[in-house]
Formats: sequence, structure tokens, C-alpha cells
Amino acid sequence: MNLKSSNPAMKAFEQNQNLSLGPTDQFVGDESQRMTVNGTINKTGILVLIAIVAGAWGWGKVVTSPALLMPFFWISLVVSIGCFFAIRSRPLWASTIAPVYAAVEGVFLGALSGMLEQYYPGIAMQAAMATMATVIGMLIAFRTGIIRATPLFRKVVVTATMGIMIFYLISIVASFFGVHFSTNSFTNGSMMSIGISIFIVIIAALNLILDFDFIERGAAEGAPKHMEWYGAFGLMVTIVWLYIEIIRLIAKLRSN
Repeated sequence: MNLKSSNPAMKAFEQNQNLSLGPTDQFVGDESQRMTVNGTINKTGILVLIAIVAGAWGWGKVVTSPALLMPFFWISLVVSIGCFFAIRSRPLWASTIAPVYAAVEGVFLGALSGMLEQYYPGIAMQAAMATMATVIGMLIAFRTGIIRATPLFRKVVVTATMGIMIFYLISIVASFFGVHFSTNSFTNGSMMSIGISIFIVIIAALNLILDFDFIERGAAEGAPKHMEWYGAFGLMVTIVWLYIEIIRLIAKLRSN
């Protein structure tokens, strides 16, 4: 069985490739062994819960030791890349790797939120509520057909996401040489910086449509049960990205 990957937040370059599940991953006759939408939602809920628990720990650590924020960032970045390549090559590993990803990212998000909360009280709750509202809004838009994952829509979102990821990569590499882009700062409240953040938030939100489409198609085509974890992992990646960009946008807006 082959399904096209639909999470360009992590796999933008797979736009025209098929995700091969291997010779043993064929259509499953037993319905209990097939991927379902509800099963994927439940597993996504588990990952979110893991992230929240880990986030509480990260929050407490960074409040007492602010210097831990950057180590947490680099650890989360390395783990994210490692999880991507591992799941890309072995989708069956998703049930083990996805919780690890959620825990590590949760620690970083908690640390980031705890740090910003000291400067902008209430920002973490604002970002969490905005992220939740965006996910629900995109789900409603997808289920009602207001936004459809058409080939053109997919190409536009994937292309825009690739551009953003390249920008992130350039920013990280430039930081090694002491060059920091002002638009990346959480305190830069200029119109250009805010405009860039709004654009990135929109693209991150649109990636949710591609995630929902992947999950729905996987369930409809009888994908094997382990693909629920794969779908949950992809959705979690987008939610993490969306939260980071939303809290960054709120910080920029409140810095004014």
C-alpha cells in the first residue's frame, strides 16, 4: 500500500513521492487492524497529554534556571530531526517514536512558555487557547468542505512551507556566525516582523488541512493500524509548530 505524505511541516520535499509501507504492510482484512479516524484522534490526544505533562516539568526547570532554555531548544531540534528520519524509514516505529517526540517537544514548549510568561503574563494560556481554536476551526473547515486539500492547495502549502523551512535553516546556520535576524526575535514588534509571523501562522494552520486529509484517506483506504500513530505524529508536529509561531506572534504584539 502507498500513501502520499501530507505533512509538509516535516516532509516538504516528499511532495511528489510515495510513502512506502514495505512489503508486509498491505491492506488488512480484519477491520480491527485497520487505521481509523477515531483511533488516530485518540493517539493524538495521548501525545498532547504527554506534551502537557512534560511541558509542566520544562516550565518549572526554566523558571529556576533560565539558561536551560537554549539546551532544551537544541535537544528538541536534534530529536525532531532524528524522529523524522526514523519514522520516514520505518513507519512501524511511530508508536514508540511519537511519544518520545511529544515528551521532548513538550519540555521545550514548557520551557519557552515559562520564560515568556515572566515577561508577558498570561501569554501561555493565550497561545494555548489560540492554538486549540485554530485546530478546531481548521477541522470544521475541512469537514464542511470550506477548505479542500486539492492538488493546487497542496502545492501552494507545500511550496510555502518549504520556503519557511529554508528560512529557518538559514537563520540557524547564520546564528553560528553571530548573525541574528531581527524578524526572529520575540520582542521585535515591527510591522514587517509581525507580518512575517502572521504569514507563518497561516501556513502552519493550513498544514492542518493536509494532516486531516492524510488521516481521512488513510482510514478510507484501509491503512494498517500502526498508521494511526504515524498520522498522530504528523498532526502533532504541525500543532507544535503552530503553537510556537502563535506564541511568537503574541509576544511580538504585546512587546508594543
